Amino acid sequence: MKKYYFPYCFLFPAFAIIFLAANVLWIGCKEKYPLPKTLVDKNYLVVEGFINNGNDLTEIKLSRTVRPEDDAYILPEQHAMVRIVGENGEVQNLYETTPGTYQGGPYFLDPSVKYGIKINTAGGKEYQSDFTEVKYTPPIDSISWLREESGVRIYANTHDPENKSKYYTWQFEETWDFYSYEWSSYEYVEADTSMISRADPNSIYHCWQSNKSTSILIGSSAKLSEDILYMAPLTFIPDDSWKISSLYSILVKQRVLSKGAFEYLEKMKKNSEQLGTIFDPQPSSNSGNIRCTTDPSEIVIGYIYISSTQEKRIFIRRGEVPGWKYRFFCEPDTIRNVKDSLAMFFSGGGLVPIGAIKSMIGTTTHYSAASTTCMDCRLRGTNVKPDFWP
Repeated sequence: MKKYYFPYCFLFPAFAIIFLAANVLWIGCKEKYPLPKTLVDKNYLVVEGFINNGNDLTEIKLSRTVRPEDDAYILPEQHAMVRIVGENGEVQNLYETTPGTYQGGPYFLDPSVKYGIKINTAGGKEYQSDFTEVKYTPPIDSISWLREESGVRIYANTHDPENKSKYYTWQFEETWDFYSYEWSSYEYVEADTSMISRADPNSIYHCWQSNKSTSILIGSSAKLSEDILYMAPLTFIPDDSWKISSLYSILVKQRVLSKGAFEYLEKMKKNSEQLGTIFDPQPSSNSGNIRCTTDPSEIVIGYIYISSTQEKRIFIRRGEVPGWKYRFFCEPDTIRNVKDSLAMFFSGGGLVPIGAIKSMIGTTTHYSAASTTCMDCRLRGTNVKPDFWP
């Protein structure tokens, strides 16, 4: 039987489509999951994003469901007109920055006015989200972590003294630095098969990697006497992970949801944790708050909400986490200092020199070396230090 697929990216409204998966693993952007043929044939619109009220940009991504025979994982909806519209007639335009991605702002919206998204596609269809109220997010009190038997678990703590928030969602971006196996003091020059001192050994020795959250992270204090959330779990890092090989940082973004947005996300979370059986709710019963006004029977995948964003960042040093198990080990080689030998071993970039081994009279006789994957950290990240890094 032929399988059909839909596009997925990590932004919140795309959670609307997770329950369609036959094998639901929340693993990142541009993965493909089976989609019922009746949905693919309709080529439905997927709306990802939210209206950000505050200092950050608003980003809305538009795409279409795709089939396995399509070349692209994501079929962006290009050349659309995307606007934030208020019940009072206020209009804010978003502009296409990359295919299918529309940005605008920052916007500081009137809290007494409800807003929504209006989309006019190049194909002549119009889509409109429900008007929804502007939510303000209280600050994150703290980001905490605990060393567990097999790793580190990270939590968010927050409260609203006015008891107005009740429903929360989080996203995070984690960044960590790491090092190559050894410091490379030399560089092989292919053109004349020579070995020279490396101008900046640190450029391939010290790097950074980043990763964004891909799970549905929500919490509610609606059933509590006070609007307080303590130790809301965000992520778990197993103790053999390279993320805490040296220094780890997590930037947490917190937003308040409407009751409807929370319930929608809650359904998507429940379905994403199942295996997508025929008994799972279908799109018609899990519809979001976006409608096709030119064809009311058409299913639209996505949910738009409006919220300000609060952020907090913490750092965790390896020395603060007792018994961390991660080790990065490579087996070095020794290469004779003969031109033909150097070309034989270093030509093509498979090996990187570590250092020189000298005779008693100071003449280089050998070079120690290791594979490029061990010696060049840029293969696993970037050597550009983040602005926020200490």
